[in-house]
Amino acid sequence: MKTKEIVLAASLSLLVSGSLAADELEDALSGFDEFDSDPVAGPAESSADDLDDLDESGFDEPSTEAAGTAVSDLTLVEKRASWYNFSGYTSLLGAYNYSQKSESTVAPGDMPMDFSGLSRVRGKGVVVLDMKHGENWRSKFEVIAWYDASWLINGRDNYTQDVLDAYESFIDLKDAYVQGSLTPSLDIKLGRQVLIWGKSDSIRITDVINPLDNREPGMVDIEDLRLSEAMTRLDYYFGDWGLSGIIIHEPRLEIEAPFGSDYRPSNIFGPPIPYDKFPDRVDPGWSLENTQYAMSLDGRFSGWDLSFYAAQVFDNRFDIELVDTTPVRFYDKINMVGIAGNLVYGSWLLKAESAFINDINYRSTGRKNRLDVLIGFDYMGIKHTVFSLELADRHIFDYEERMLTLTLPDAVAEGTFPDFVREDSLQIAFRTSYSFNHDNATVTYLLSLAGGNGPGDSFDGGFQRLWIDYKYTDAISLNAGIVDYIGGSGIIPFYRAIEDNDRVFAEIKYSF
Repeated sequence: MKTKEIVLAASLSLLVSGSLAADELEDALSGFDEFDSDPVAGPAESSADDLDDLDESGFDEPSTEAAGTAVSDLTLVEKRASWYNFSGYTSLLGAYNYSQKSESTVAPGDMPMDFSGLSRVRGKGVVVLDMKHGENWRSKFEVIAWYDASWLINGRDNYTQDVLDAYESFIDLKDAYVQGSLTPSLDIKLGRQVLIWGKSDSIRITDVINPLDNREPGMVDIEDLRLSEAMTRLDYYFGDWGLSGIIIHEPRLEIEAPFGSDYRPSNIFGPPIPYDKFPDRVDPGWSLENTQYAMSLDGRFSGWDLSFYAAQVFDNRFDIELVDTTPVRFYDKINMVGIAGNLVYGSWLLKAESAFINDINYRSTGRKNRLDVLIGFDYMGIKHTVFSLELADRHIFDYEERMLTLTLPDAVAEGTFPDFVREDSLQIAFRTSYSFNHDNATVTYLLSLAGGNGPGDSFDGGFQRLWIDYKYTDAISLNAGIVDYIGGSGIIPFYRAIEDNDRVFAEIKYSF
């Protein structure tokens, strides 16, 4: 790691931890929410999903016993409306890239683009409709839409259509599901939804169900990156255990950064590739062949929990295939079995995950198996402060050296792309947060680094982010921060290619 990143990481961490004695406010720490769920009713939903507090009087019949007790029109409207709830927010996000060069690196003949300076002026709106249908059924619909005016300000003609399509506007139906009880022990959830597996907050090991929005890696936490998929989920509860069976009907892939953008520059694999030479992606269509399957067994006990997982889902790695002599990128399925657990020990939350992934299609060699392992902890023994550390290793069986050393020119001559993966790929995520002002403000620092063994044995790169969330009123909140991308040794080019994306950002949000 570069010296400036080490100094910045250490100083930022000391800055946060050094302010622990700033005040003696009420003790309100979080982090054990997953143990608050009822093992009979199933895992706890987020607050946006929780309709239990809705006034159920809307299901009562109005009284007609006496003329003098007629219910007013206003009361009838209130009672009828109690079965649904509208919520959401609007926000404005601004970002400024202070490190990017004025012209991107491109192949001869291609148009260089300017990603420096103003990089986001994004207006966003989210609308959520929660509905309760009787005692045991409910539904939720959530729509997200945003428009980024920075491209208009900077001149739309100065960017490729692929970049504009990815970053100028977006609309997505994030949630659209119906959920209810078929029997006292059997629940069903049908529609577009997000299903979170595993115990880690920063590193994905067993969390393989939903794809991610990877257009701006490092800018947003995993919890806000998952993309919903249409699926049918059945949950059967017995004692302290819950058994889930999932059929994923929608073969949705990740939203990727467009080729040539600042997060996927044309030299991300080495020498610049012409825009029109980067293979197009073929997304799988809805079909029985592309249906994905998963199941889990979750046990929740006093102070600890344990989960077992199995899934056949689409991988986020692409392979190259020729279609009428034209190379295209396509995606294949992987098989995963995994286990994860949490243990509360005093002020410590200990966590561990492991996943064995079968039949990964590596471009430079062929299909391999991989074992992913994670250990970590959260420490909440200091008032208003949380420390979290997670370490992960991904080990490839029957590893071949060319999986790391195959260059782009040699790979293109073979009709493929390099993999740039190590036999053991290590990842570390350190996070610390400090809350103050009666928990209305929280400062958080996150450091994520990747590396491993093999040639150029060192950390390959990563990012660090420092930000503050401030709740100004019940409706208005602010957040602002800085992101620093770390290029690393350069053996694996992905991090080096985006190391100049350092930026500051600020967002104001109004919730309703």
